[in-house]
Amino acid sequence: MSSPADSRALTALDTRRVAPSDRPDYWSAGIAERFFPMRVDAVTAPSFDARLAVGAVGAISAGAIQGHSHRVLRTSRMIAAGDPESILLYLLVRGAVRLEQEDRSCVMAPGDIACHDTSRPSAFEGRSAFEVLVFSIPRWFIGIGAADIAARSATTATRAGMSLARIAAPFLAGVARTAAGGAGLPAHQAEAAAEMILPLLRTSFIAEPAAAHSSSSGLLGRMQRFALAHLHEPDLGPERLAAAHFVSTRYVHKLFAAGGSGVSEWIRARRLEGATADLRRSPTSPIADVAARWGYRHPASFSRAFRERYGCAPRELRAMPLSA
Repeated sequence: MSSPADSRALTALDTRRVAPSDRPDYWSAGIAERFFPMRVDAVTAPSFDARLAVGAVGAISAGAIQGHSHRVLRTSRMIAAGDPESILLYLLVRGAVRLEQEDRSCVMAPGDIACHDTSRPSAFEGRSAFEVLVFSIPRWFIGIGAADIAARSATTATRAGMSLARIAAPFLAGVARTAAGGAGLPAHQAEAAAEMILPLLRTSFIAEPAAAHSSSSGLLGRMQRFALAHLHEPDLGPERLAAAHFVSTRYVHKLFAAGGSGVSEWIRARRLEGATADLRRSPTSPIADVAARWGYRHPASFSRAFRERYGCAPRELRAMPLSA
């Protein structure tokens, strides 16, 4: 897991690199390896053609997808196999895209913005040749209001949100293409750019966004970013967060509870997410080494926490197909 100040270099998928018969599997495996499990459900174009360019801006992954008409699914089983617990914000550049989630659906036209919740089953369908900018925004980074935004997934933005989106579209395009181009931004600029996306997200999908701008929400975000940068340190906990931000331990607990989880629970989840990615990327790395990299002094405690969260042992995860 990168710290919020890091910028990742270009990561790209291009189905033209493989034979037409292999393209749906290539795309599904590539997305699963880099982001989360999904699968190509249907291809309505003569052949499956899609390209992805993506990078990181602060805590947010940003990039662009281009493709011809096809449909992809994310099922409950796939969510159980891997979930970044993020909101996907889409800005459609050209073409038409249909989003589905729970009992909601919408068809996006160029200039529209909408979102998906990675923690619930969903469908994404390109209805023609399309280009869409995608921003994967962690729930912890959004803080208070993430659940309200998720409740409006697969709907286009409010009128106020659409007005703001049209004004912000050149900025969003610049952020996505800078990230996808691999050049990145200096650390402090990347973090600022990520923060600037949050008001658009909140204005678009929260009826009364003012509460999300409270000073306590901003402090929670700073604490979470500090924690991400120190996940490898075994003594990370509410006391460290309180001392680093000049508040009481009780207040740290209060802020995290308002954000939807306990302090220790949140830290454990982020560590396990990072460890899961390491297990996938480094299949020969000893599990004890992975555990140590993510703040676990004892491999047994890591294995126990991993099984409680994912229902399997770390070595069993390595044997699972990414797009099951």
